[in-house]
Order: sequence, then C-alpha cells, then structure tokens
Amino acid sequence: MLDVLLTREDANTEFALLAEWIVGDRQTVGRGQPVCVIETTKATVEVESPGEGTLVHLFDAGSEVELGGVVGLVAESEAELQEAVARRQPTPASAPDDGAKATRKARELAQRHGVDLTSVQKRGFITTGDVEALIAGANASAAPRSETSLLDGVSTAGVSLPESWAGDGSQGTLDAALLDSLRGDPDAFRRLSSDEKCAAYRENGAIIGDGVGLGEGTLLVAPRLILEPGVQLGPRASVECAESFCVGELTHVGADLEVRCRRAFIGANVHAGRSIRIGGGGHRDPWAIVAIGDLAFLGDEIFVNVCRPVLIGRETFVTQRAMIVTHNIGHSLLEGYENRFAAVVVEDYAQVGLGAVVYAGCRIGQGAIVASNSYVVSDIPAGKLAIGVPARPAGEAQMRLSAPRRAELAHRMLDDFYELLSLRGHDVSWLSTDPARCFTVAAPDVAGQVAFIGALERAEQLPPADGESVVMTLALSATEAPAGWTVLDLVGRTVHGTGGTVTDSTREFCRKRGIRFAGRPWRYGGGLT
Repeated sequence: MLDVLLTREDANTEFALLAEWIVGDRQTVGRGQPVCVIETTKATVEVESPGEGTLVHLFDAGSEVELGGVVGLVAESEAELQEAVARRQPTPASAPDDGAKATRKARELAQRHGVDLTSVQKRGFITTGDVEALIAGANASAAPRSETSLLDGVSTAGVSLPESWAGDGSQGTLDAALLDSLRGDPDAFRRLSSDEKCAAYRENGAIIGDGVGLGEGTLLVAPRLILEPGVQLGPRASVECAESFCVGELTHVGADLEVRCRRAFIGANVHAGRSIRIGGGGHRDPWAIVAIGDLAFLGDEIFVNVCRPVLIGRETFVTQRAMIVTHNIGHSLLEGYENRFAAVVVEDYAQVGLGAVVYAGCRIGQGAIVASNSYVVSDIPAGKLAIGVPARPAGEAQMRLSAPRRAELAHRMLDDFYELLSLRGHDVSWLSTDPARCFTVAAPDVAGQVAFIGALERAEQLPPADGESVVMTLALSATEAPAGWTVLDLVGRTVHGTGGTVTDSTREFCRKRGIRFAGRPWRYGGGLT
C-alpha cells in the first residue's frame, strides 16, 4: 500500500486545505497522475499518485490537513483496499450553509468576532488570514483608536498586561519644545548626566519617579513618557516611540537597548539584558505596539519585531537571542508568495528558549515552554513543551510533584543555600533542631538563622529567634509570624514579617529558583549572595 503524502515545502505553514479531489474515491490511478489539489498560504499545488492501484480518500474535500501527513492511500490488492477503507477519517460536522467556502479555523475566528464570511471576496477557500484582514479593516474604521482596538481581534486571555496599558493616556505628556530639541540635537541631551536628564524630563511634563537612573548616552524620545520609581536603563539606550513609552517600577534594562515603535508598555520588576532590539520593519505602523507584563525576563540580544502587536505576559521568559516576528519578507503576494502580518502573544508564565523563533500569528499558551532553537509556526497549547522545526508539542512543560518529592526539593534548596553561603566565605553552622532544619549565618554586621519546615502551624516548632531569622515553609497555617522570624511561604509565594540582609539574600536565592513572592515590586540590593 502506498501513501499519498503531503510534502512539507512551506516552512511557515503547519496545515493546508484539501481543496479538491481530482480522482474519485476508490477509482483506479496511475503513477504520477494528479489526484488532489492542496491550498497552502503560499500556493495551490497538485499532489500526484505515488504508484498504480485503487485510490482511497482518507479525508473529504474541504478538510484541513497537516503538511507532512497522509491524505490518501493507493491500494495494490483487494486486502489492502479493505485495510485502506478502514483507515478513512470520519466526516467532520458540516459547516453552515452560508455560501462561503472557509477553513474550520477561519469559521471559528469569524464566529468569535461576528464576521460575515460571505463579505470576503476571494476565489477558493477563506483562511484565518482573510478573516484577520477583515477584522483589521473593521478596526481601521473605528475612532478613536485605543490600544484595545489596535489589537486586530487578538484575544488578551491568559495575558496579564502591565498597569500602564489601561491608563487614560493623559499623564506624562512631554512639552512639544523639548521633543523638538530631542529630535533636533539628540547628542547634546545624550551627554547630560542621569540627574540632569531626569530633571529635564520632569520639568517638561514627563512622569519620572524617584531613584530612576538613565545610563551614559541614553536618550528617550516619546510624546508621552512615564518611568516609575527605581527604573534603571543602562548605557546607550535609544528609545523612539511615536506615542508612548511607559516602564513600571524597579524594572532594570542592560546596555544598548533599542526601542522603535508607536507604543511600548513595560511592566514592573522586569529584568532585561543587553543589546535588546524592539522594532524593525513597520515600527511606525499604527499597530506597532509592545506590551510586557510584570516580572518578565528578556535575555541578551533578543529581537522583537512589532509592526503588529506583541503581547508578552507576566512572569514570562524570552531568553537569549530569541526572535519574535510579526511579518515576513518575501516576494510578491500576487505571484503566490506568503505576505503575512499578524500579532504574536506569549501568555503568562510561558518560556521561549535560547535562539528560538516565534513566527507571525502564533500564540504561546500559558505555562508552555518552547525549547531552544525551535521554530514556532503554529499555536502552542497551554502547559505543553514544544520542540523542533517546526515546533510541535512533545510533552508536558510542568511535572506533577508529590508532597514527599516537593519536600525533598525544598530540603535540597536549604542544603544548596548553606553551601553557597559557605563558599562565599560566610560563617555558617547547622543547628540541632527538630522538626525544623536550621543553620546560623554570620558575616560582618550580619548575624541570623535560616530554617526550613514542611508545615508551619505554630511558633513552638521553631527555635528561639537569634539575630535576623528566616524560615521557609511549604504550608503556612499559623495565624501570625512567630516572634522574631520572617516567614517565606514557598508555595503560596507570600512573605510574612519584615527582615533585612538575611531575608533579602534568602529571597534572592529563591528567586533564582523561580520562586517570586507576591506583593510590591522588589529588587535585590545586595547582601550575602
């Protein structure tokens, strides 16, 4: 038995449309005879029979089929014919008889946004790209245009956007004279000190919080500028936004940042590395918006193209040299080549690995992980680990931990923290305590204790506080923090009590293991680690 296989020649497309069967089901075919017509985003192609025999359709015309898959079989005997017929895929539910030919995904998108498919003027089958273009056209006629209307029908479900996204847009407006000066003689402003720049921005309408630092040579040009307290932008940052540039509290960005877009909204406690570029072709387009949620991590040398919206959620990781693109560069669409412009969404807690590429129109689901050097050309479901070129789900992103396994890992964390402090040259020593495990730590001007207990129910479970004392726990049911102790609830991600250097050092140790505690933005100011 021979497979009628759809070869994957279009790296940017995961699925195609089985537009037409040229040869009927269970009809005789010869080798090389065209048997069906397939439509991809780039072209319409005929698929030939791999040999002589009886053709069996596995799918009906109008079905969406995966490139690289089998759509039909050529049986070379009666026994193979019966086997082939048994493999036929069930007929999908019929689409509404509205006179329009459309893919299943296009119909689903049209239904969500109230689009009349009969209004799409197109020969052949209507795709999601056609529906997205219709939604964009509808948005284009709306006024005034807000961030929401500029999303072109992109859902924000699963994405926690920064607070500045929902602002009224009236705060932080720069005086026009300063804007003209920044554009006319940027080098003069770059040469000013951080304090001088911040003062000039404040005096001319921008909102610049306490403790903001602007590195040597840094220049920010935007009609609306908001930098919340503690924002640090490294040397040689270059920001040119046609409308807004807003950065949340305690966000830190390394050297050589480049931002070119219409509107940029960066959340609180974001950590971004060196040589990050946000912009590229189309950065002046009306849809050129980037939004990055709180506690996100952006690695060195990433590139984010924003000719269409890019939404990156809370506690996401876009790691070193990753790329996010919202349009392709190619030959003429009138010659059958793809010409795609579409938003990209990375939902909360998702991760994009080293050197990975996320293509226009893709959505990385909440908590999903894209492995390093993968190429994402279709949506990745929430909670999945995806790998490859093209990236495909290969398993679960998150392991389910039993209570004993979680306790084992927490105990190991305490051991690792003890070893780290010891290697840093601090005086550490285990105490004999039960049921808590505890060690003391001493350094110049610092003395305290660090402990772990699986479940903290009452103060008597801990030894007397001596110096600054911190306890980590997996389950907190005590009504208040034991006297003299700061409690870090590792699972609930909450901090109870106040502390100093020992608490901050323990919290930073936890942060580097992915445990970020709730509450106001926090930054490690230095300490034992």
